[in-house]
Amino acid sequence: MNRALPLLAVLLLSACAEPEARRLEPLPRLPDVPDAFRAELLGGRSPDCRLRGQAVYLGGGRFLTAAHLVDDMVPRLRDCSGIPLEPLIVFHGYTMPVRLLRLGVGELEPQVGPIYRRGEDLALLEASRVPPGPGARPCPAGPAPGQAVIVLSGKRHETRAGPMVPESRGSDGAYADLPIHLAQGESGAGVFDARSFCLLGVVSHRPDATPDHSRIVPAATIRTFLGAVEGAGPAAGEGSRPVGQGAGDTAAGLRGPGT
Repeated sequence: MNRALPLLAVLLLSACAEPEARRLEPLPRLPDVPDAFRAELLGGRSPDCRLRGQAVYLGGGRFLTAAHLVDDMVPRLRDCSGIPLEPLIVFHGYTMPVRLLRLGVGELEPQVGPIYRRGEDLALLEASRVPPGPGARPCPAGPAPGQAVIVLSGKRHETRAGPMVPESRGSDGAYADLPIHLAQGESGAGVFDARSFCLLGVVSHRPDATPDHSRIVPAATIRTFLGAVEGAGPAAGEGSRPVGQGAGDTAAGLRGPGT
């Protein structure tokens, strides 16, 4: 009986210690927001014409990026030839092939560059798997002039939004101006509200005519574009198209990223 007492004491101490040990275990945490939403897009037209851009994770295996990263605009401007490389998304250590769900419709204007109908320099991609983590949500509107924003493209840019800049044709929409220079490879990056971290825009197709200024697709255009995928926005062909509708979708839809 005396030999059993020490063993009983050890068991009682273990029972008391177990809840404390569980309480002290580190809890899993989500990645920092909005960095949690940033992805990289890899692709190109051939091994000697590899291209790279950015994308924003929306959740459910879907990523939003700039249309000129996955259509034939950049390969045409660079005179790239060859069979398109399979575009890949790199996200939190996962490398995944993606398929195109919806693509903004663009054309090349002489001495201007790519022009997208309704200002939809946007492409919605779906990965072959659903990675863990939260998805970005578009802001209800904006950015408003003077609004504090964060651009995440591997680099972190903090600035204040400028005014809206309309395209030469009213039907081609308008872009929000950012008074910063964004380098090649930063297209498709998410632009977030500095306070709420909602998605205010996506870095678009060309610098502003003013030095050290860039343009982004604003939140309202993003919401319309995404709403069309669910049948809640404009009909296909009114400025964007789903895969398989419209000539050249297969050829132009998966060209790989550009600037």
